Amino acid sequence: MKIEIDRVKIIKNAIIIVLSLIAVLVLILGVLSSDFTKLKKYDVASKSPRESPYNRTILSSLSNSMNVSISSDSKANLGDFVFNISGDKKLIANIVIKYKPIKDENSWFSNSDEIRQEILKKGVILRDATINTMLGYSAANANNEQMREKLKKTLNKNLSSCEIEEVYFNQFIIQ
Repeated sequence: MKIEIDRVKIIKNAIIIVLSLIAVLVLILGVLSSDFTKLKKYDVASKSPRESPYNRTILSSLSNSMNVSISSDSKANLGDFVFNISGDKKLIANIVIKYKPIKDENSWFSNSDEIRQEILKKGVILRDATINTMLGYSAANANNEQMREKLKKTLNKNLSSCEIEEVYFNQFIIQ
């Protein structure tokens, strides 16, 4: 009785077993050397820098800079805007509008509170109209009179109790 030994088959099986053992040992070594205490759970409050009180203050001030506010009897601040103009350039602007009542101010029916309420209620609409108007302008003509007139006309289409007299840029930065 002779047993035939297939040496090639034995060597292949031995190599597979050795490689499998090496892979298992590397996996065990990786698990043992890992620090799982750095993993965060979703139900535990995070102490990350993003959630610091300082950053919450910055975020709230940024959201406040996008709100429409009445700055005087005849002026309203539409907030801060960032526009993409002429390729990769950005225009950062703070826009203020000067308004007047459509009705004569000496009239009994003129009400400045009504105008203020309309501007505040339509603040999102006015900001959207401003963004849509500014989209087509390049850096060279973003602050010219033609653009201001177009912006006034667009904003006036959205208002019923007052009329925009002038558009001012408190901040105008092109980057």
